[in-house]
Amino acid sequence: MYAAAALLFFPPIAVGVTEIHTAFNPAAQVAAVVCYCLSVLLAATRPGPRQMGDLAVVTSSLLMVLCVCLSYEASPSAMQDWNAPWYSLGIHSYLATLVVRKRAGWAWVTLCVALAFAATYGARTERGPLYGALTLVSLVGLLAAAQILTSEMERLFTRRREAWCLGASAKTTDEENQDLVNASIRRIQEVRRMAGGLLERIAQDSSPVTDYDISQFRLTEAQLRDSIRGRSIANPRLLEVTRNARARGVTVDILDERGVPVPPHIMEIVTDQAVDVLDAAQAGAVTIRAFPEDDPTAVFIVHDPGDEDSDAVAIEIAQGTGEVSVF
Repeated sequence: MYAAAALLFFPPIAVGVTEIHTAFNPAAQVAAVVCYCLSVLLAATRPGPRQMGDLAVVTSSLLMVLCVCLSYEASPSAMQDWNAPWYSLGIHSYLATLVVRKRAGWAWVTLCVALAFAATYGARTERGPLYGALTLVSLVGLLAAAQILTSEMERLFTRRREAWCLGASAKTTDEENQDLVNASIRRIQEVRRMAGGLLERIAQDSSPVTDYDISQFRLTEAQLRDSIRGRSIANPRLLEVTRNARARGVTVDILDERGVPVPPHIMEIVTDQAVDVLDAAQAGAVTIRAFPEDDPTAVFIVHDPGDEDSDAVAIEIAQGTGEVSVF
């Protein structure tokens, strides 16, 4: 960016400096070069957002107009010739820069004021005001072309951004759909693993259903329910131990208020503690509850033996650290 600005704005400075010694009014020529330098510095090298600030654009435009006026004062005879002024390339680049930096209105204002001054100085010569204005008339076409080009580029970039957003949205949707498909596949595999044998028994074996079969159906149904209600903590090992505890007559509830998986290091502690409680339980009720992520407790395990002579057991596993507290 700075290299391009140097190529566009530096040559007029060099030309303006070389004309100081030949100018009718060297002091005015020096002042014109200084105003030009300050103007382009504000317009082309000002850091920040693409759109120039109000103070910067007003100051820069005023300095460029002063540059035009002082140049005519420095070399009044230049109006007699058809040669372009020394700042010609610079003012063309300057106005285009204002358009690019979303200050097209100020570019037109600067051009109109510069044309007015050029016409005024032209009126002092034999050529007349029209000739004076014609020295800068090419800027009108430049500004119009710059605005059209900038508008088309903005439209192109907008379309590219929209296309990118649509592509990203489609990709996200595809990923979400794939996640749903993968979750469905995993769920089917879980159901097949837990209930596949019993479903085949119902579908293919026409023999009468025994009490043992009914008990297995109930245990499997409870196991499937655990895998749904306690999804964040119901791993295969815990589900198997829970099934065995229910077979002994223990009532087991696995509840999930968390909604997201428990961290692996916490899950390992939870599984070990729950398995110990379930293996030791011969009666009563065991409740395993996972709490939300913002709760200080990750999982709470309670065993109520249902016997006044036996003490209840409560185990709290802390969030984050996995610290185990037994009550």
